[in-house]
Amino acid sequence: MKHFSTSPRRSNAAATAGLFTILLGATLPGAAQGDESYPAPEASGAPGSVLHPYGIIDGGVRHIDLVSPAGASTQFASGLNTSRIGLLGSETISPDWQASLRLESGFNSGTGASSNSSSLFDRTADVGLRWKWLEFKAGRMEGFGYELAATGVTDPLAMALNLPNYSSPAAAGSKAPVLGANPLQGVYSYTYGQLRFNNAVRLSSTGENWAAGLIYAFGGVAGDFSADSVRAGHLGWHLGSIASLDAIAQQSLDATGNRSTLYALAGAWNVSVFRLQAGLHQIRIDAGFNSAGLGNGASSSGILGNSTTVSPVLATAQENFRFQVTDLGATWTVAPGRLLTLATYRSQSDGAGQGDSITLVALGKWFLSPRVSLYLEADQHNSSGRLAVKPLSGTSIATAYMTGINLHF
Repeated sequence: MKHFSTSPRRSNAAATAGLFTILLGATLPGAAQGDESYPAPEASGAPGSVLHPYGIIDGGVRHIDLVSPAGASTQFASGLNTSRIGLLGSETISPDWQASLRLESGFNSGTGASSNSSSLFDRTADVGLRWKWLEFKAGRMEGFGYELAATGVTDPLAMALNLPNYSSPAAAGSKAPVLGANPLQGVYSYTYGQLRFNNAVRLSSTGENWAAGLIYAFGGVAGDFSADSVRAGHLGWHLGSIASLDAIAQQSLDATGNRSTLYALAGAWNVSVFRLQAGLHQIRIDAGFNSAGLGNGASSSGILGNSTTVSPVLATAQENFRFQVTDLGATWTVAPGRLLTLATYRSQSDGAGQGDSITLVALGKWFLSPRVSLYLEADQHNSSGRLAVKPLSGTSIATAYMTGINLHF
């Protein structure tokens, strides 16, 4: 996979082979963990056509210790990545023209339940047409922010550690829910309208050293199709496999005109057997913003899906709010098929109250084959103020450990 593209060509066999080479410690050492990397389609019956089922299934065991309040838990975890199953297809019309499709549905590997019972393809359902360096897509799709983070371009963990809540009944006096281990899950969330978009069209282009793209998601409010709409843009530059710089801006409008605005700037460098990454991700939420009409299925009255904290009560319908994450990470190809990633994230929030959190993550992966890996992971969150463990004051520390297996098919 070419990690510096606005529109990763997940169905391209050469690109996929390149990804596997990366994982085995060759041309691009220390590349991303690959939440959004897929196998290449194989030929179907029709000339010029390819159709290929693909997926990820991930599962493991996670232990969590909380210093404040006291408590510990060992539970099944859905692992590094969201398990999913999908179809990739393409039709070669001519040497310069190609049509494509992608259908993808998520599920819980612990229970087998669908991630979204009301949507068959809750993750992606789009159709596209490519002419040389220009591509058009339409349907349900990821925003640039999540796509680039999940392919490892703007996040050292490639949006890994997207974990379920670990909670006990509050009435029993036990600990509050612990959410995941990757702070960027909070920025690119359903709650704030910055993850996936319904009724969207996308135009993107990739050159030798650059990438650019635009997304517009149409609203569905009668008489006002700017309501519940999304506008997004991406500009990227890369110097071969050596360095990259990407800038992203996304704005979601709810049915009453309240806004959720995202800005991100990130860079990556490949030096010998190391990949170094740094990024700044900021989201601003208007008071009363509600993403329910954007196809995200949630409103801002709940908690932010932010793994650096334990049940933080953040934006409510009565306040403006800002949440920012700064990340720095390094991946070391210790040996062919052996990767070690170290990442640190600083999360800051303001609104009705200030909050600060430092997250440290260590992730080791051992590839038994290009598609199968075992992993060990440890993370610690030191949070204060609004981002602290309940009660929402003082300083809180949460430490967790996880091991599991990840299979791409």
